[in-house]
Amino acid sequence: MNATLHESLSDLPVLDFGSAAYRSAPFETLSEWSQNWKIAQSVRGVELLDYDICRRAILDRRLGTGHPKLMDVLGLPEGRPLDYKRNSISYYNRGDRRRDLRRPVTGLLDEGATEEFRAVIRSIVERVVDAIPTGHSVELIPALCDPIPSALYCHWVGAPFEDAAFVARTSHTVQQVHSRIPEHTPAIVEAFEALIDYVDARIAEARDNPGDNLISKLIRAEEAGQLSSHDLRNWVIKMAEANTDNSSHQIGIAVIELASRPDIWKRLGEDPSLVPQAVREVMRYHPRTISTSREVLEDTEIADTFLPAGTPVFANIGATHWDDRYYAAPDSFDIDRQEEPPHLNFGGGVFSCIGRFVITAEVEEVIRLLAKRFPNLSLEKTGFSHSPMFTSVTDLTVRLDP
Repeated sequence: MNATLHESLSDLPVLDFGSAAYRSAPFETLSEWSQNWKIAQSVRGVELLDYDICRRAILDRRLGTGHPKLMDVLGLPEGRPLDYKRNSISYYNRGDRRRDLRRPVTGLLDEGATEEFRAVIRSIVERVVDAIPTGHSVELIPALCDPIPSALYCHWVGAPFEDAAFVARTSHTVQQVHSRIPEHTPAIVEAFEALIDYVDARIAEARDNPGDNLISKLIRAEEAGQLSSHDLRNWVIKMAEANTDNSSHQIGIAVIELASRPDIWKRLGEDPSLVPQAVREVMRYHPRTISTSREVLEDTEIADTFLPAGTPVFANIGATHWDDRYYAAPDSFDIDRQEEPPHLNFGGGVFSCIGRFVITAEVEEVIRLLAKRFPNLSLEKTGFSHSPMFTSVTDLTVRLDP
């Protein structure tokens, strides 16, 4: 079936993310949908399935953040968590306010800055891996995937390594805002309350004992008038909210996809220079972010379909990465791909993920060390769940034999 033109939303085909096909083979199903249609609909809104259309939508100034509507879906009550959400960058659309909020933080987490503290990431990875027992089965999510990004956050805010467990647990819970399931709201609120108290204590400590870490640099940006005290607080909350959960799952996905292919795993152990391109292929083939949400700010037209203001729109990244019009044999895992479009995992423009270089560095350092130290790493039990928004690692039990 060829892509067709639609004059209204009612003409669009309907996708079922709850179907057995999607649950059992999400990317194959997304690929099939993308071959049939460039635009469709589901119970959550309008679904974009074509690479070029998704890329343009990510950058389109007529499309804004879908976060306010998400809070309505969850029924987040009045209080500190909702106040944080309303005043954080998640609520701001394209324009001066979003730009001004991003500017001081982007410089602290851009590619150059990330390379400067890559040594810190490497030392955290080594510390965490050194603590994992070898010679028997280990659940790698709590032993490896969670501690690394949460320990890096602790480094950023001058907290002890031991706080990493709290940061990881809290990040996983507050990220359930993307589940769109109101039953999760009480747990989300409770976790946000604990996180807000924690962040307030870390900021107070950093004001009394300034250093050269990230939180102290943000405080200096506040003192220079680049951020308000509320903006400062919201950024420190935001970094904990988004960091651990996303990074942990991305690390787990990479370990599974690469270690399950012994020939590739061996190549990475023998030639660490191949790790960055292998990680890029993981993020294309099995992305953590399956779709990203937007909301139409003004009546507009996308893919020959009229979309009224307020329409929720979802760019299906997972579909674009498995489209053979853009990637050769997209269902094949190939770390030697060249001259193909970049993956869309981290969005783009003023909605791009500020932590994208950090997450990538974390995954690279994990794979580099594991492949070198454990060439015979054995995957004993693995599992995934796939919502319309995210890939989550549900099981990752391994045996580490040097």
